[in-house]
Amino acid sequence: MHFYQPADPQPCHYCVKIEDVEETDYPIREGLYTVEHMIFRCSWHAQFQCSKCGKFHHFSWLYWCPKSHELICGSCNKPSLKPLKFWDRTFAYEFFCEECGENHFDLLYTEFQGLHPWQTEDFLIEPIVSLEECWEPLWKPSKVREGEEISIEESLLKENSVEAIRRKFNDLNFHSKLTPENEIEFQETQKKWEEDSINWIENYEKTGDLDEGDLSRQLIIDPVFWKTLDNVKGKKVLDAGCGNGYFTRKLAKKGAKVHGVDFSHKFIEYCTKREEKKQLGCKYLQASLTDLTFFENESFDLIISNIVMVDVQDYQKAFFELNRILKKNGRFVWSNLHPVFGRLGAMLYRLPLDTARNDDRPFYLVDRYFDSGGTLISWGNFKPLWQFHRTLSEYSHALKEAGFAIREIIEPKPDLELIKENPRTLAFSSSRFPFFIIFDCIKLE
Repeated sequence: MHFYQPADPQPCHYCVKIEDVEETDYPIREGLYTVEHMIFRCSWHAQFQCSKCGKFHHFSWLYWCPKSHELICGSCNKPSLKPLKFWDRTFAYEFFCEECGENHFDLLYTEFQGLHPWQTEDFLIEPIVSLEECWEPLWKPSKVREGEEISIEESLLKENSVEAIRRKFNDLNFHSKLTPENEIEFQETQKKWEEDSINWIENYEKTGDLDEGDLSRQLIIDPVFWKTLDNVKGKKVLDAGCGNGYFTRKLAKKGAKVHGVDFSHKFIEYCTKREEKKQLGCKYLQASLTDLTFFENESFDLIISNIVMVDVQDYQKAFFELNRILKKNGRFVWSNLHPVFGRLGAMLYRLPLDTARNDDRPFYLVDRYFDSGGTLISWGNFKPLWQFHRTLSEYSHALKEAGFAIREIIEPKPDLELIKENPRTLAFSSSRFPFFIIFDCIKLE
């Protein structure tokens, strides 16, 4: 990896970051070197040559031994992680030095301490490019200092970078940080769905798709869903989280005996009125999926749930209830936002921001996948709703605990003809990453 000297130096990336958080005056030096032609470094924050292997390494991967006057890289002497709060960082690399029998820290932390070799009298380390007095201006704290010792758990916590970008791009409105599910009021979750359900209904009425789902359901999820369900004629089916009831009505038209259950009174009122106008034999009940006590054990041959669990607060309890009312060897087929690519902490990065072409989305950004919990979000004309993220492992474990076995996991991908006819929605996005996932589960004996 080679450094280049730009014709037009930029401010040093690291100096700018340090100056932003350092309590004393910190100089912003010129970025004399770059690898990527994006990040510019000064001599303090460049690469240096290891005394052992002779290779050049990033300054944070090296330590200085004052006794041996050697600069050693982490590849020649493996460091451990030392949890410390300093500047905008939460750990330092700590090295045990066999030369002097003491522990040393990397050059980034030693600069913070005031123990960097350029902060001493010697100025013994040379930067990658030799320039007279290239390390100036000098800087050091007024006295030697230490970072705040923290736990390793704290050191590994980091803000979700993708959520920060989404806030900046305004493609979603975030009204809370990620919150543990047990800290969210159940009544608040229900209240927010009641407030928002009328907006969902109005949006469907505006588009005229009263018996279809949104475009994602129409083009990506439902075609695979129906193929997975196969023949439903004569089966007693529960649509768990039926919403406006479009899928419930489709099941009934295919000959199933269907019950639709939803959290929201307004959704159930809407579905009931639709059933009164055009009777298909659908029965609707308002209830939480965590409490279905009005259904007897082993009532249903099949349970489906279409993009619902992402909105269900106590999903483990919901799985137990759904298992209880399902007949032995009955199927539970449910779709959800993909835990990796469909979550709030992930997004297709778009450059330029206003492009209409999906091929200008060069890559997917994912961060903090293992952070579970709820986030209060809104978009378009919708009011804030709680959306919950769990990992694949958490869903798999909860299904197993509730008495389900996963028969198959399907990541829906639209076919080429659909992509051709719906380029703005599907091209170069849904054909590259699965935004949704379908679990085909069976109740164990």
